[in-house]
Amino acid sequence: MSLPLEGKVVIDLARMLPGPYASMILADLGAEVIRVEDPKYPYASPPPFFQKGRYRESAFNSVIMRNKRSIALDLKKSQALEIFYKLVEKADVILETFRPKVTNKLKIDYDTLFKINKSIIYCSLTGYGQYGPYEQTAGHDLNYIGICGILDLNKERELEEKKDQERKPILPGVQAADIGGGLVSTIGILGALLERERNPKKEGQYIDVSMTDCVFSFMPMAAAFQFSKGKNDGMTKPRNPLHGEVPFYSIYKTKDNKYMSVGAIEVKFWRGVCKGLGREDLIPKGNVLGIEKEEVFREVQNEFLKKTQNEWMEIFSNIDACVMPVKTFSEACEDPQIKSRNMVVDMNHPKFGKIQNVNSPIKYSRTPLTIRSLAPQIGQNTREILKELNYSEEDIKNLKKSGII
Repeated sequence: MSLPLEGKVVIDLARMLPGPYASMILADLGAEVIRVEDPKYPYASPPPFFQKGRYRESAFNSVIMRNKRSIALDLKKSQALEIFYKLVEKADVILETFRPKVTNKLKIDYDTLFKINKSIIYCSLTGYGQYGPYEQTAGHDLNYIGICGILDLNKERELEEKKDQERKPILPGVQAADIGGGLVSTIGILGALLERERNPKKEGQYIDVSMTDCVFSFMPMAAAFQFSKGKNDGMTKPRNPLHGEVPFYSIYKTKDNKYMSVGAIEVKFWRGVCKGLGREDLIPKGNVLGIEKEEVFREVQNEFLKKTQNEWMEIFSNIDACVMPVKTFSEACEDPQIKSRNMVVDMNHPKFGKIQNVNSPIKYSRTPLTIRSLAPQIGQNTREILKELNYSEEDIKNLKKSGII
């Protein structure tokens, strides 16, 4: 039984979350992912940690660095570059997240590596892409979702009686641009691998992925409303139901200070919500406007405040209504659906004993994906990788003395 990407070699130069998330998926799919790491990089092992005595490991890395190997190289030194070029000779994919033009300075840019291996697929994942006015601008997830319009959508709804209220954007709990950039990069790499198989010359290509582009493309509904402006022939201005402006798609507090999510977009589901609340009189009022809409919001909220989250789940477990509890991540780990899908797996660690990890969401019927190895420490596999490149023990000792590895 072989995995989909078995035999493919990925050289991972990426840092932080976006790139390593992409290479995590590729590694889960069976690719041999070799992380080329700088041991002096100060953010390589972010908190929180698994800890025993004075020994500790990044719990964050345990998730996104699993199924990979690590070699520590100082790429600013010529001998380290020689080692890197030998790795490139047998590689299928290069993944990097440096700011544009940094790879040119390090002599690891696409044009340089293409001369070494014409089959190489080279993916650059950056905040704003390889060109444009923000090309060299520093940024993180919050900046990218801010500039593309997502952050403006992520705020409390506008109340009819308080049209002039301040509606400050709310920081989301998930890094949409980082994760989205990783996912899109993975898709781009997989597409390039397929294209290379059909390419008579078996040549690779360069992939430029911008995290800002990614999250900008994640809003087809917002795009539809924007692009249709002024194209309604004088009809009533349409409302986007996915932004919490309507009672049938919102979040409501329960008696025990928890919350329920209501996603009853279709009429049949709104009918189920009203039935579960014992308020069938509200069925025709799902799309009312103005002050009457606010009254429906209040009526629905008042009903949810009469019972606890668990009590509402008992009621809605037998009603087709798109009503579910809002859970913490800790609660989600114990959710019967998450558990039945085996999304949290136990692993044996030589120092910490049993630790948990997030499983792959891809469920193949014939070649199931597994976490085959724990996350490596920086440079943990340097010696074995160098031996695979035909370096002798004496060579390895000298490289270490010189600070090359």
